[in-house]
Amino acid sequence: MKKIKFTLLLLMIVSTINAQPPMGKFDPQSRSPGVEADTAWVATNKTVPSIARFETYPTPARGANTQGSYMLYLPKEYASTTKKYPVIYYFHGGNGSQRDGEWFIKKMDAAIASGKMPPVIIISVQALPIGWYCNANVGAQGVISGPIEDVLIQNLIPHIDATYRTIASYQGRGIEGWSMGGFGATRLAFKYPNIFGFASSLAGAVIDFKDEHNPQYLENTFGPATGKEAQKSEEYFNSVHPKKYAKENALLIKQNVKIRLLVGKEDWLYSSKGKLITKNFSDYLTNLGIKNEYTVLEGLGHMLPSDFDQNKAEYPLQFWIDAFKNQK
Repeated sequence: MKKIKFTLLLLMIVSTINAQPPMGKFDPQSRSPGVEADTAWVATNKTVPSIARFETYPTPARGANTQGSYMLYLPKEYASTTKKYPVIYYFHGGNGSQRDGEWFIKKMDAAIASGKMPPVIIISVQALPIGWYCNANVGAQGVISGPIEDVLIQNLIPHIDATYRTIASYQGRGIEGWSMGGFGATRLAFKYPNIFGFASSLAGAVIDFKDEHNPQYLENTFGPATGKEAQKSEEYFNSVHPKKYAKENALLIKQNVKIRLLVGKEDWLYSSKGKLITKNFSDYLTNLGIKNEYTVLEGLGHMLPSDFDQNKAEYPLQFWIDAFKNQK
């Protein structure tokens, strides 16, 4: 009897191992969404400024009957016109949420009202707290990991273009991302230069795998950051890195995408252990023939959104003015 039980147990273990999906591809059936995943995709705090709205959209890329949320800004004139508008997607940083884009919406609204900035639609994305804006490697065991890239590209953008009057081309679509969101802004714009025409990285975490100070930030999306499995995790990280897509799509990026890299002089992403992280990334792009606007902000650290929101420094608006100046 004991032998039969042992045999059955062994068969169950083997079946479980064989059922695991391959590394490097997210399988939406590999784990149920769960409460934590749902609250990561749909913001629990629905508070938004008076000039914005809380909205949801279906996310079939991560499973049936699932949703995501976003903060929506429509220019004041939207209701009284029939014209189409450019869209800027705001990507929050690690451990952030869609509410992190509130400062950006307020800055843009004021600039539009003053006539400096052409009217635009802004979508502040609710992504995952630690997701790097790429599909998770299924070797990563984070409860809240998932197919972020697929959700954004296959679900959110088509939803926005179908729901609002947008300029549904790369000429009318850009991304502003802070920290981890800067990594996401550059990687998605470089991978999809036919979808995004503008990428602005604020203190973007355009780092190498071994640069990250906190292993948890890597493990949730890419897999173990230490031990014998770390090499596989690093290989997956490199396979979704902005540098990879910059090299692969350099010709189309040069034709279609305008790029801005902002970093504070006091930020570790400016200089860490003698390594000029953001400058090295800028130089990498330049060596590929990809023009980029690299700016160092004196006296500022990593928290650029807070600095801009509290007027400790003036937000450099010109990049977005130039981006859509012909859309007035």
